[in-house]
Amino acid sequence: MKAQSPDLKPAAPAVPWLVTLSLAVAVLGWGWAWVGIRDTVRFYEPGPLALGRYLVASAVLLPIWLWRGAKLPARGDWPLTLLLGLSGFTLYNYCINVGEQTVAAGTASLIAACIPVMVTLGARFFFAEKLTWIGWFGIGLSFAGVGTTTLGAGKAIQLSLGAVLVLAASVCAATYSLLNKRLLKRYAPLEVTTWTIWAGTLGLLPFGAGLPATVAAAPALATFKVALLGLVPGALCYALFSYAITKIPMARVASWMFLVSLTSVSLGWLLLDELPSGMALVGGGITLAGVYLVNTRGHPPA
Repeated sequence: MKAQSPDLKPAAPAVPWLVTLSLAVAVLGWGWAWVGIRDTVRFYEPGPLALGRYLVASAVLLPIWLWRGAKLPARGDWPLTLLLGLSGFTLYNYCINVGEQTVAAGTASLIAACIPVMVTLGARFFFAEKLTWIGWFGIGLSFAGVGTTTLGAGKAIQLSLGAVLVLAASVCAATYSLLNKRLLKRYAPLEVTTWTIWAGTLGLLPFGAGLPATVAAAPALATFKVALLGLVPGALCYALFSYAITKIPMARVASWMFLVSLTSVSLGWLLLDELPSGMALVGGGITLAGVYLVNTRGHPPA
């Protein structure tokens, strides 16, 4: 194994359609993750569920890492890599799994909609990324759309310990997104994703002590879904998200995250027969309009 040089390398030209495809797949995968977790949490406790997912993700990424040269971050980047793993995977997944056991789905989706808002504000203050007034309006419109979808789902908005845990998970996700960009200036997206997932998986070991017994007792289909949650929303979607960050401004990437709730509602309708209300559909339309404004008219011309 050898440490990779942190020297900056010129980025390859952006490919708009590939970035769009990457974000679309990430949104679809993360939207299904909410449905998949809600379906498997009946058989897996929060700790074993999180550990099981990311053991699968870690195992999938291992041969790719070896094939690409078994590179490691420079020694000076290890603390940041560990921080990213703990915030983006250990704390985020454990808090979200515990929170979803007690918090209403409407509360969770509305709190999670704070993630792109926090990322956009962080990008403005830490990376000097600018938005036009139309872009800020689009961010607010998307947040209002998520709120409308939440109310249309017929779930009460409540403050509880579960809500606090989901909020903590949202802060961790925003922290991961912002700090991730610092590593992505020096390393490839797939390498950063691999290192941070491994670090996060190590952090999950104390919480997943009952994993072997859970796997033995759970239905095979539930275990398969846990593996799929690690493969798609875990390894694949985070790699695609990291790739997009290297190609377009953070605010544009963050605006796509508003679509996760809309995707989750749609997949809940298709997979779990949870028919969305008219208000939920209206909220989805508002969210789409906001995302469109951020991505088409949200940034000043270069």
